Amino acid sequence: MKYCISILFLFFLVACNNSESKISENEFHELMENIAEGWSTQNTNKALSSFDEDAIYMEPPNIQYYRGHKQLRPYFDELDSKYKMEFHNLWFNKNTQSGAAEYTFSYGKDTSDVGIVVVELQNGKIKFWREYQRKGPTDFNKFLQIENKEWEWHIGNYPEPKDSLKEK
Repeated sequence: MKYCISILFLFFLVACNNSESKISENEFHELMENIAEGWSTQNTNKALSSFDEDAIYMEPPNIQYYRGHKQLRPYFDELDSKYKMEFHNLWFNKNTQSGAAEYTFSYGKDTSDVGIVVVELQNGKIKFWREYQRKGPTDFNKFLQIENKEWEWHIGNYPEPKDSLKEK
């Protein structure tokens, strides 16, 4: 009997050590808002508190890459009062502990970086951050506006459709 209890206790310990801390959708929103507030108020510690100590922060395929608090701290420390981060939409999957956000990152000019970030969490912190962004107007509604723009790609500059079923 003592042997069985010892084995059960060992299984319990292993299960406890392997369990990851999962967060809720509301906690995810708080995590992301910590970053926005930290960057917008030059509070590096607040922003870093949302990231795992060994987090990977990247803009693929080869734009930006930082690993861990040691590299993120000087990157975040460079932000001054002209930098502002705003999240417009946040999505979170509690089961996979992954999420995404649409954002505007402005820097005191009439243009900003507008993009999407995809994050993967581990133990309630961001382990992987991947951002994809474009330059555009600071006003998010103007960024999304359809009228009065010269579109780079549209149906008017596509070639005639190829008819692969037509015999030559």
